[in-house]
Amino acid sequence: MLASSASHERSQPFHLTNGDCRSIVSGQIVTRSRQPVSPAFTLIELLVVMAVIAILAALLLPVLSRSRIKAEGIACSSNIKQLSLALSLYADDNEDFLVNNYGKPQTLATRNTWANNVESWTNSDDNTNLIYVTDTLFSPYDNRSALIYKCPADRSSSWYAGTKFVPELRSYAMNSYVGTPEANTVLPWELDTSDYRVYRKSADVVRNAPANLFVFMDVNPASICTPSFGVDMSAETFIHYPSSLHQGLGVVSFADSHVESHNWRDPRTRIGIAPGQEHIPHYDPSLGNQDLLWITQHTTSPR
Repeated sequence: MLASSASHERSQPFHLTNGDCRSIVSGQIVTRSRQPVSPAFTLIELLVVMAVIAILAALLLPVLSRSRIKAEGIACSSNIKQLSLALSLYADDNEDFLVNNYGKPQTLATRNTWANNVESWTNSDDNTNLIYVTDTLFSPYDNRSALIYKCPADRSSSWYAGTKFVPELRSYAMNSYVGTPEANTVLPWELDTSDYRVYRKSADVVRNAPANLFVFMDVNPASICTPSFGVDMSAETFIHYPSSLHQGLGVVSFADSHVESHNWRDPRTRIGIAPGQEHIPHYDPSLGNQDLLWITQHTTSPR
């Protein structure tokens, strides 16, 4: 009993107020410190952190979005600039003749123009086959790049490939009064060759204010089809609509090689697809549209 009591006395622990635990062993006091416990976040602290993150996101996302839109506009301008350069180099190598610029029948029959596909709303490989934009009359001058034919802001998936929606190959079209032989109509529309000039050579363009003659146009994804951009010179209807994907702006190049982002002012120009439609029809009326008038004024000149 005495031994048991002595043993009990030697190992009996006692606690101090500072959290240390001490035991008396063989007449000595032994201190064992407890490990500190890391404090956890409280619910209020977590909510504060989440609120701060939400505020920062609200501030930064619009800035990032504007930066992305600006970058897409710059890339689109670069694409059209490269196409314009290819047009100039082609003329230098082909006795000053401008590149072929056809409508639907000629393009499908010859595949011998600057862009050899006709975008459609049917199951056609013209919508998906890269060779139609990498094996063209521009190929020696554009490094066979398919990327320069597509605006980065054009993410439309309104084109069929069998039962699958896919992006179209091409976002740009060329002024139908530039590069088209006068003997050819640009079906499904016609050129007014009796009243207006059709430019077949670079020299023809130089004599007629090239800074005011548009060559390549960024096209509304729901309106693009042939390589040529059709223009109704009566300024009563849109054959093709320009693109307005860059915050209402469209990218246009001119015969003197300058490129500009043009602000389309009439809301009717910034058109989308109507309910129940797959595309915007040709010859869409738009009387009194100042944007349509601007396009006609920069398409050709009277004879």
